[in-house]
Amino acid sequence: MLIHQFLNEITNITTEDELTGLSESYRSKLEVYREDDIIFRLWNDITALCRENILLKTSEAGASRSKRLAALTADERNELAETEKIIDENRFAYYFQPIVNTVDGSIYSYEALMRPISDMGLTPFHILKYAGLTGRLSDIERATFLNILNIIDGSEEKFGDRKVFINSIPGTKPESNDFRRIGELLVKHSDTAVVELTEQDEFGENELSALKERYMNMGIKIAIDDYGTGYSNVANLLRYMPNYVKIDRSLLSDIHNSPKKRHFVREIIDFCHDNNIMALAEGVETSEELCTVILLGADLIQGFYTARPSAEIIDSIPYDIRQEIKLCQQERQDGKGQLVYNADAADRVQLDKLVKDGYECILIGRDIVTDNEVNIVGSPSLDTDIHIETADGFKGRIVLENVHLSNVKDRPCIDLGENSDVTILLKGENKLNKGGIRVPESAGLKLEGEGDLNIKIDAVEYFGIGNDISSKHGEITFDQSGIVTITANGQKGVGIGSGLGGNITIHQGRYALNLSGDTGAGIGALYADSKLELINCDFNTDITLAKGAAIGCINSNADIHISKSSARIYMSGAELTAIGSFSGANTKVLIDNAIVTLDIRAPRCTCAGALDGSSEIRIEGASFRASVGGWESLPFGGYSGDTKVSFVNADTTIKMETDVDTNKYISSDKIEIINGRTIITNHGNEIGLT
Repeated sequence: MLIHQFLNEITNITTEDELTGLSESYRSKLEVYREDDIIFRLWNDITALCRENILLKTSEAGASRSKRLAALTADERNELAETEKIIDENRFAYYFQPIVNTVDGSIYSYEALMRPISDMGLTPFHILKYAGLTGRLSDIERATFLNILNIIDGSEEKFGDRKVFINSIPGTKPESNDFRRIGELLVKHSDTAVVELTEQDEFGENELSALKERYMNMGIKIAIDDYGTGYSNVANLLRYMPNYVKIDRSLLSDIHNSPKKRHFVREIIDFCHDNNIMALAEGVETSEELCTVILLGADLIQGFYTARPSAEIIDSIPYDIRQEIKLCQQERQDGKGQLVYNADAADRVQLDKLVKDGYECILIGRDIVTDNEVNIVGSPSLDTDIHIETADGFKGRIVLENVHLSNVKDRPCIDLGENSDVTILLKGENKLNKGGIRVPESAGLKLEGEGDLNIKIDAVEYFGIGNDISSKHGEITFDQSGIVTITANGQKGVGIGSGLGGNITIHQGRYALNLSGDTGAGIGALYADSKLELINCDFNTDITLAKGAAIGCINSNADIHISKSSARIYMSGAELTAIGSFSGANTKVLIDNAIVTLDIRAPRCTCAGALDGSSEIRIEGASFRASVGGWESLPFGGYSGDTKVSFVNADTTIKMETDVDTNKYISSDKIEIINGRTIITNHGNEIGLT
């Protein structure tokens, strides 16, 4: 086990001195095995191989460096010589760029930025480039820490309680004396100094653990620089678990015009907040970028827009910028205060996070962008008091994945804005409690996906999907393959539809409508014409209403087409029509290539057509089974006597229990039977139709 531990540790060894120290440490531990000659021979072989590997690495690095040095131009050789002189003479100055708090625009900290002193105008890039070529990055690291810490040591009153971010070069280590002095100064100024690292995926776990432990023992906080580039990923970030994450400029440039960037940056900020990390937006250069990152939740901002680097340690940023920051923050807080979460295009909204933050509403499409998608993700066990609203004119798709929503009584759980055109894609099990989906007359809704939708409502007036009983609804199209379940209880309402109607098209899917109350319609309208198409669907209703229709409308005309579908309708009440209209002047019902099963119990009722009005009914290539009970019940049509019925290649069986003479209301010359089988009985006795 000791040899195994030693082999793990030598992978991070780069010099012979380090190898000697580590080897001696483990050799002393192995003294208990001094009688075992095999172990010590193995030990010596491992040490020799490790020493040869170090020499090989050093030789290869030196050869590569020599090739690059030999390829330098004359100008580059002059820059190299100047760099050597700058390092040797410690000719470094430092500018301090403020890092600003997004709460009030105050200066939270500064980043110390190296500025080489040279008549040749060399930049930090030149210094790091040539220091790397000559193997002097450790000298840069030493100078950076000692110079900045000495500035802090001599200017404590200027910095006050503000922090100073110091850039560190990964993988470098100053000589032992300088290392000790840097450690002493870091401990002395642990409340001020923050060490800024760039992620390095090649850091070994032992090396990284030692680095984190060293700074933790000193009380030094760590910042990760340039997050979002290179090795950046959540797994690597978890390895570091820093105190600050600096989001790279590349993700923030023009972010207000990029939904994908906003989505990614929001995810980073949310991750930071979930893990008690401060999120710093780096390189902010415009007013639009400033406001966007504040609205996304960034804690700190650094960039030319708020303040440029300066040799002087400034006390505050310009007043107008501070005011702008406060206004943006106020806008964000107002949204939180009103418990409204502004979902962006291409956003992925986690409901558990919104619940934790106390939000009650998700507003989608405030900044109108067409043809975009917002994902809202919940879990089967998470019930929320959150509802969704879309802005007027929003056109796009909303993905609901295991989303459980709720609203105050008599308010929809999903409320589409005027002139919006929304597709809802269902995934998993989705539930709406106390309210359904409102589709105003000027809007359009399409349902897609393999998921299910369960709507439960208990209100005096209700609608499941559509609009209220005094309004029209917009175009509604069902193209999902999952099941839509609507359970509603109230005086008046519609499962799918509205009071004044609108277009409804069902292309596929399964439906279960369970309604109870005074007056209502399963799917259709209450007081306006209802034109419905049910294609390739499985439709089930269980309705208990004093007055109502399962498929159709109450007080107007109905035009209903059921094709390639299965419909099972169970109704009980006082005055009912299963498929058609209660009192429309003209009702048309076409059932083709479908299976329809009805069970109706009411004093006055009909299977299909208008109970009070003219009816035209055609059943073609379909199976129609009905059981009807009520002293004034009819198999088809109504009491006006103006009913036409066609059975074409149909299999029809209707069992009646009524006191009405059906021949009085359906004359034989208005009945057409072409092939198939049609049997209608009353109290067990067959009624002749021809």
